[in-house]
Amino acid sequence: MYKNSMASEMRNNMAHEVETMAWANDVPWHGLGRKVNSDLTPDQILLHADLDWKVQMKPVQWTNHDNVIMSSDKYFSLVREAHERIDGTQVPEQIVSTQWVTDQYNIIQNSRQAQFFKEYIDAGMATMETAISLFGGRIVLLMAKTNNSFELAGGDKIEQYIYFANYHSGRDKARIRSSNIRVVCNNTLSASLRSGAKVDGLISHRVDFTNDLEKQFKEDHGIATTQMTTYQEKLERLASKKMKENDFIKYLLWVYQPELLKDKNFSYKKFKSDSQDFKVNANVKRSFNAFHDIYEANGKIYPLKNTGNDLKSMQDDNFNKGFQAICYNESHLKGGSSDKAIQMRTQEVLLSDTTVSERALDVGLSLVA
Repeated sequence: MYKNSMASEMRNNMAHEVETMAWANDVPWHGLGRKVNSDLTPDQILLHADLDWKVQMKPVQWTNHDNVIMSSDKYFSLVREAHERIDGTQVPEQIVSTQWVTDQYNIIQNSRQAQFFKEYIDAGMATMETAISLFGGRIVLLMAKTNNSFELAGGDKIEQYIYFANYHSGRDKARIRSSNIRVVCNNTLSASLRSGAKVDGLISHRVDFTNDLEKQFKEDHGIATTQMTTYQEKLERLASKKMKENDFIKYLLWVYQPELLKDKNFSYKKFKSDSQDFKVNANVKRSFNAFHDIYEANGKIYPLKNTGNDLKSMQDDNFNKGFQAICYNESHLKGGSSDKAIQMRTQEVLLSDTTVSERALDVGLSLVA
């Protein structure tokens, strides 16, 4: 009963987040969106995802005490134009920004995002994978799958993607990043931002994202290829080192509660007995449970699925399995699965230069050195 209700809640959350979507290759776990061929151009997948709309800046308006409509000459709202979807649905004009902007704000249109991927597709270096509108158009994400991939011990294939996440919120910067996680919803966007390498780059809406700026950005960040090799080497190092339970506990504490390890009276025996002197926090417990494919709620233990522990490279208890358990907690369990919790996880990442998962990767590498 619990598992069914939890799954239903998560699907409802996904339906609320994902406004429109097109995807190629494997069916997303939530089953939403429109399936397309993997040979589409960026402009074509934009069309199939019902993202061929524009955003305009319109003056903020209000009604004064004489009931006269007034317009600001300093502040503007970001407004999505009225448009028609492929299925004939008429979508009215809608304010998408969550705060006002000034005339210094530069809109990055969805079509400009698509243009970013053109050289990769034309050169045969990648194929378009997903195009998504989240939260009523406030977040638009385009993702391409590159031809770069590698295998960990056991034969598990790691894919490499490039995505461009643009925010029509009036507040958040656009992000361009390479990732080994396929983004199909806000949860996986959060997971991608939290895991693996550092964020490749941010683009402020205070500057115009010109062709010259795009070229410089790509040259500066070496998107996908150089980062892929580095990340591959790091995961392989973690996967090559087996660990015992005490090793994993030490790993979790260095990431979440290093002060416990610095206490001269700390012992693993006290940790396992949940001593009041060494009370571990919820992040340690959730990550520890995710490592063992279980989830605790309301004093009961439930099986946890889709953690990735069934992969061949995870069959042995190694540091990569521990790292992935921490990433799973950060992207799926931390704060719960409510709409508010999901958005808070995303916002936490957007405002942070170093995520917990990035720190966990560094800690793991130091422990296997």
